[in-house]
Amino acid sequence: MVRIEELTDTDSGTFAFRTSTGSLYRIALGNSPSLTRLPADQDPEAAYRTAGVSVLRMDTQEIPLLGIGKLKVGERAVLFLDIVGDGLTVTARDTSEVVSIHLLKSHGPI
Repeated sequence: MVRIEELTDTDSGTFAFRTSTGSLYRIALGNSPSLTRLPADQDPEAAYRTAGVSVLRMDTQEIPLLGIGKLKVGERAVLFLDIVGDGLTVTARDTSEVVSIHLLKSHGPI
C-alpha cells in the first residue's frame, strides 16, 4: 500500500484512512466522490480508550461526498457530505485525528 499524508478535492482514486478511535473509512475521489465509515475494528489510541464507540448515521453505507475541508495525518478530518441525498443539504462530519491514509488498489469492474 502507498502511504499518503494528505488528501484534497483535487486527488482521485480510492483510499482508506483510519482515525484515532480505530474507525476505518473508505473514500472515493474523482467521479462520484463518496465516503463509507466502518465501525472500529482496532483498539483506539490511548486518548480515546474511554470515549466509547460512536454509531453515526449511515454507518457502513456509501454517502455522497461534497468536499474535503481537511484530511491530513495527525489532524482531525473535516468532510462535507450529502447525507440527506438532496444535493443541497450539507452535513459536516469531523473525525478524531487521522492516523493513516493509504491508496487502495483498483480491481477494475466486477
